[in-house]
Amino acid sequence: MKKFSVIIPSWKNIELLDMAYKGLQRNSAIEHEIIVFFNEYGAEEAKWVSGKAVISDSSPVNLGVCAAVNRAAKLATTDYICFMNNDMYPLPGWDTALQPYLDLSDKIWISSTPIEPGKANPCAIGSCDYGTSPENFRADDLLHDYPKLKRPYNMVSTWTPSIIPKSNWDAIGGFDEHYFPGYGSDPDLAMKMYNYGCTLFIGVGTSLVYHFARKTVLRFDDQKPIDFKTYFRKKWGVSRRRFIDNMLYRGKVITPGLLETIRRKHEKWRRRCAP
Repeated sequence: MKKFSVIIPSWKNIELLDMAYKGLQRNSAIEHEIIVFFNEYGAEEAKWVSGKAVISDSSPVNLGVCAAVNRAAKLATTDYICFMNNDMYPLPGWDTALQPYLDLSDKIWISSTPIEPGKANPCAIGSCDYGTSPENFRADDLLHDYPKLKRPYNMVSTWTPSIIPKSNWDAIGGFDEHYFPGYGSDPDLAMKMYNYGCTLFIGVGTSLVYHFARKTVLRFDDQKPIDFKTYFRKKWGVSRRRFIDNMLYRGKVITPGLLETIRRKHEKWRRRCAP
């Protein structure tokens, strides 16, 4: 079984980080490499990390999600980068369910499927309220129920947790740090992978994590983020929505026919971008 370098950026969310860490320790099939990057590192973070089986790095100021993940990725020693939000709790089998897909291509993006208390969307299983914070999280109930929540199909997805071969990550240069504090960064990373030659973005329906949903990014809502839609269009020459819906087909059930459509669209895009 292949190990992952699980990268978790954290910003003054020790309670959530602790849940993610405990979930990894409790529910992973093997001991993965866990790398935590702390934004605004202080005494509380130093106390938490002491004695933990983690590799850590930090900044005294908030660098945002993208810079945090990029710096943590430089510490990775396995062949796979796994970016996981700190407000996620991985469930048993989350890592084993991903293993069969790792060798499908040397250029690939694999995602787990989040379970969320809010509304459903194509990339996440919604209306499953097992808690909205560590204080009211019903872990035992979830561990009893989660086998019934598994999807018998896969979706096109770029959602976290996302696993990318480290060779791919290094080749594309990781996240664009202009996306501060992090809004809109995932589609941009996907476009980097797409331009690199990746056409497989697989959201595995049997790899599940519980997602408390936006517990970190909500704290940025009083700040003015980058206009990520305009930035994406200027950078890539195509709208973010067109890329997601009409090139990547994110949120669609994966079938042989859809994969062929994505491949043809990719070839057309590469011809357009060729010098």
